[in-house]
Amino acid sequence: MKKIIIISLLLFSSFIAQAQLVIVVQAVASSIKAPNQLDNVTFYVDGDSVVVPVTKLKKQKVADYDSIKVSTLMAADKVHKVYGDSVAMSEVPEDALFYENTKRYRKARMSTLFAASSWTLTLLNPYFLIVAPLPTIQALKRDKTVDKAYVMSGKEWREHRGEYKAYRKQFNKKNMKDREEEETSFSEEAIVKK
Repeated sequence: MKKIIIISLLLFSSFIAQAQLVIVVQAVASSIKAPNQLDNVTFYVDGDSVVVPVTKLKKQKVADYDSIKVSTLMAADKVHKVYGDSVAMSEVPEDALFYENTKRYRKARMSTLFAASSWTLTLLNPYFLIVAPLPTIQALKRDKTVDKAYVMSGKEWREHRGEYKAYRKQFNKKNMKDREEEETSFSEEAIVKK
């Protein structure tokens, strides 16, 4: 009988430690977003265009520009953060708005689920008070950033997500092809100059 109680206590404590780890890992993993080619910001200067990756936007400020083109909500948020709210830029395409807002909404719902479960687990073990605020804060912040007018239902989301991912892949392939052509033309120009 004592062995059973000891084994069950060990299993219970192991479960609680793993549950805390799952909550922390989910919170960290869901906050990471790696930008892609579509997140780049294009500045138009005197008929020329300068493409700046969204990660280097703060370091490489373009001082004089005629207009700014963004393709995603992440890029628009970053431009507003760096250049201020009064900057004039292109509108974010509607497909991107539906994709980003639905994705943010789904992440907010997932954080809400983890917050509710972690607060419930505090009844079993008060050590969960350490990790319970993390998904709660994430859920509240994410829910504020969602524009509910652009949130799709489950079936619409699955169809749109597939189409949007295919569009992103096509966009990335097109950009890689353009870069290769530019590199080849630069190398041919260097050969001609020699």
